[in-house]
Amino acid sequence: MMADQNDPRLRAAVDAYRRRDLNGSARLLEPLLAESPDDVNLLQFLGTVDSQRGRLDSAVEHLERARKFKPEDVRILNTMAFAYKGLRQTDKAAACFQEMIALNPKRVEAHIALGDLLLSRGETGAARACFEKALAIDPDSVEALINLASLCEREHRFEEAREFASRAVKRAPAHGMANVTLAQIDLRMGKAQQAARHMEHLIKTAPMSGYETALAHYLIGRAMDKLGEYGQAFAASTAGNAALYQIYETSVAAMPSVLSPDYLRKIHAFFAAEDVAAWTRPKTTQEPAPVFLLGFPRSGTTLLDQILKTHSAIETLEERENLLDVRNELVRPEGGLEKLKTMTDDEINRYRKKYWARARETLKNENDYSIIIDKMPLNTILLGLIYRLFPEAKIIFALRDPRDVVLSCFQQRFGINPAMFQFLKLDTAAAYYDQAMSIAEACRARMPLDLHVVRYEDVVGDMQKTISDVLAFLGLAWEDAIMEYRAQARERWISTPSSEQVIEPLHTSSIGKWRNYERHLAPVLPILEPWVKKYGYDLS
Repeated sequence: MMADQNDPRLRAAVDAYRRRDLNGSARLLEPLLAESPDDVNLLQFLGTVDSQRGRLDSAVEHLERARKFKPEDVRILNTMAFAYKGLRQTDKAAACFQEMIALNPKRVEAHIALGDLLLSRGETGAARACFEKALAIDPDSVEALINLASLCEREHRFEEAREFASRAVKRAPAHGMANVTLAQIDLRMGKAQQAARHMEHLIKTAPMSGYETALAHYLIGRAMDKLGEYGQAFAASTAGNAALYQIYETSVAAMPSVLSPDYLRKIHAFFAAEDVAAWTRPKTTQEPAPVFLLGFPRSGTTLLDQILKTHSAIETLEERENLLDVRNELVRPEGGLEKLKTMTDDEINRYRKKYWARARETLKNENDYSIIIDKMPLNTILLGLIYRLFPEAKIIFALRDPRDVVLSCFQQRFGINPAMFQFLKLDTAAAYYDQAMSIAEACRARMPLDLHVVRYEDVVGDMQKTISDVLAFLGLAWEDAIMEYRAQARERWISTPSSEQVIEPLHTSSIGKWRNYERHLAPVLPILEPWVKKYGYDLS
C-alpha cells in the first residue's frame, strides 16, 4: 500500500522539513509509515529526517528497508552510508560508497566520500588513491583537489599541499573551502599575516556558507594568536563559534546523547549517591582490560598518546568510540545505570566482548603488544561504567590547568557533537568542564581505581621523568626511542585537532596561556577557580 501523495499530513511533513523542523516532520511521517509500511518514498524520507536529527539507528532501519525495494537508488545508498559512518560502522558505510561506485565508476563524489571515510580510519594510502581517482575522472574537481591538499597538509608535506590548494583556488576563485584550505596551509608554513588577510578578504567578498565563514574566522583567530594580537584573536574565535552555533543549535539540541549536559547531570547524580562498595566484582572475566587514557579535551592526551605509542610494547587506540554500544545500552536508556548494581559475571563479560568487538575493528597486530591504551578523553564521564566492566583496568588521567583547558576548547575547532557544541560558548564550556570533572571526582572518591595522574605541565617540563613514571605504572621500562616520538608522530595519521602541536618541540608557550586572555575569561573564572585550587594550580 502506498501513501496518498496528496495527503495533507505528507504535505505538512514536507513543509516542516523545509523549515528544518525535523522533529515535527518525523512526527507527521511516523503514522503515515505505520499505515503504509512498504512505501519506499516514506521509508527514504523518514530515514533522511532521522539521519539529520541524529536518530541514526532508526535512520538505518528505514533506509535498509527502502533499499530492498530500490537497491540501486544512489540517494538511499548515500544517506545510508553517512548514517552508518555516524554510527561508527565504517565497514558498512564503505560498502555503501563502493556500491555507488560499482553502479557508476565515474561518480566523482562517491570516490571522494569513500576517501574521506578511509581517511577517518587512518588509511591514508587508500584515501589518497580515492582522491586521485576522482581527480583522474575530473581534472577540474575542486573537491578532489581540496581533499588532496588537506591530506598533504596533515602529512606535513606543505609544498605539495599548497600546489593542490592553489590549483583549486585557480579553478574556483570564490570557492570558500578552497580558499580556507590554502590559508590553513599558509598558516602552517608560518605565514600568519598572509593567512589572516586572505581570510578577512574572503569574508568580505566571497559568498560562503556559514560553516566556511566559521572556518575563516577560526583561521584569523589562530593567526592573530600567533602574532600576539590576543584581543583580535578572541574576537575571531567568538565570531567563528557564533557561526557554528547558529548552524547546529537546532539539530544538536534535539540529538539524544550521553554527552549532553542533561545526561552528565544524571550520571553525576547516580555516582555521587551510589554505594559502589556494595557492588560484586566479577570473579571470572573472558577479555583483557585495556589501559584507559582519560581526562578532558585539550588536556594533553594526544601528546601522551603519541609519546607512549613510541614504546615497543604499547599500541594505542586513538579516539575511537569503543564503548559506544555499551553506553547506549547501560547509560542512555532511562534507568539504565541502575543495571550496574546487579550485573552478573555473564553480563559483564558480554559487554566486555562488545567493547573488544569495536576495538578490534581498528586494532592491528594485537598480539604484537603487551599493552593496549584506549585514548578517549571524554570517556571520563563513563569512568564509573569503565570500573564496573573493567575493575582491574589501569587508568592514566591527564590534567592541565583548567583555565588553559577551557580557553583551548573555546578556541579550537572540533567536529560538532553534543559535547563539542558546549565549547562554542565560553560559559557552557566552563560549565561542561565542571560537570565532567565532577563525575570524575565522584568516581575517584567511591571506587578503588588503579589510576595515575599525569599533568601536561610536567610532561612539558620534564618529559623523561614524567613518562618514566607512567611506564613504571604500566609495568614497563624506559626505552630511549621514546625521545624520538616527534619523528614517528610525523609519519602517523593523527585524527585529533592536536595533530599540529604534537610534532613540534615541547615548549612552555601553551602553559599559562590563559593569562593572555584573562579579561575575556573573567566571567567564567568563578566556575573554574575551585578546580584550579583542587588540582593545585596557582590562583593568582
